[in-house]
This record gives sequence, structure tokens and C-alpha cells, in this order.
Amino acid sequence: MAELLSFSTLILCFLTILIMARFWGKNGLFAYATVAVIASNIQVLKLTKYALVNDPVALGTVLFSTIFAVDNILTEYYGAKTARKCVWMSFFCYLFFALVMKIAILHPIVYHSKCLNLHRELQNLFSPCFTFFISSLVSYIVGQMTDIFVFSSLKRIMKSEYVSVRSLISMAISTFVDNCVFSILAWIVFADNPISLSSLWNTYIFITYGVRLIIAVLCVPLVRLSGVVMPRKSNV
Repeated sequence: MAELLSFSTLILCFLTILIMARFWGKNGLFAYATVAVIASNIQVLKLTKYALVNDPVALGTVLFSTIFAVDNILTEYYGAKTARKCVWMSFFCYLFFALVMKIAILHPIVYHSKCLNLHRELQNLFSPCFTFFISSLVSYIVGQMTDIFVFSSLKRIMKSEYVSVRSLISMAISTFVDNCVFSILAWIVFADNPISLSSLWNTYIFITYGVRLIIAVLCVPLVRLSGVVMPRKSNV
């Protein structure tokens, strides 16, 4: 069941990226990355269980991993500078979202018989955001910038050839860097109850990276296909 839901999420992400790229070009991809980084940082609060894996896996892995594909699409067709703008814009929007929700939680609780009060639910959902936010701030920037740097460097070395190879290598390296930095900061450095190193490696690094690596392979055709569906004038 979990595998089917995750695969459905991946297909939905792929279709959305292609649609956004086709009709709105780089602006559409900026919007996708912004929504994806916000949603994935909420999903990470829940775990899921795959049949072939003993330990649970944090949700948000599928959605977040597709942002690296967006980085590669932007770098390939619009340049590394545009890709970096997308990274900073999407994370600033996440910062704004986290601050707005935190302010909303600080409002005094008002009970009314005709209104549904979900203060406790909002508090449980968004109070941990600032712990994850600090971790995300570092890991997101480091991971995304690593992806853009590796992809653009390989593009120069390979003279703009072998986009599939460049995409796979850059995503494999950058997702591992992002995963390690976020996991160490979120579950050990900034955690109230730090988990053991074995649990960190098995649940949040090794297994999660395995899932991300599979997604990276599946994302390879997406980078090339995006160049086909985007308007001709976008391929610069």
C-alpha cells in the first residue's frame, strides 16, 4: 500500500513538473519548488513503512527529491544563476510560511460553540517546524547548491552532452549530502531527545537515501523530457 501511494505521488510530481514547465516555463518551476519544499517539510513529520524495509521511512522523501530534478532542469535550460534564484526564493517562501503559522499559533485560544477549534492540532503540526526549519535551512541550501554546482560543472566538462548522466550523478551526490546534513542536525544536534547513531543511519540516512537514489534514476528522463515540452524560446 505504501509503495503504491509513493509511486502515485511520484507520478503526480512528474506530471505537475511537466505541466508547469510547458505552460509557465521557469516561473512554473519556481512555483513547483516553492510548494514542494513547504509540503515536504510538513510530510517529514510522518513515517511510512515499506514491505522490503524493516525500519520506517520519513515521508516527504519522494516530493522533496523531485526538487533536485527541477534544479537540473533550470540549470540545463536557463543556467545555474536562475537555478540558484529558485533555491533562495523557495526557501524564503518556506520561512514566510513558518513564521505566519507560528504567529497564528500564538494567538489566544477562543472557544465558540459554532466554530471548529483546531488550535491543538495546529500547534502539534507546526510547533516542530522551527526545529526542522533550522536543519532545513542548512541542508536545503547545501544540498541544492551542491546539485547545481555538480550539474553545471559536469555540463562544462562534458560540453553540454550526456544530460542523463549529469543529472544522475549530480542528484546522487547532492541528495546524499542533503540527507546527511538534515538528519544529523534534525535528529541529533537540535533534537530534544536525540536518537542513536544506528537508528539515524538505518532510518533517516541509509534507507532514505536508497529511496532517493531510486527516485533519482526515475527522474533522469524527466530532465530531458522537460526540454521537449517547454516552449522553444525557453531552451536557452
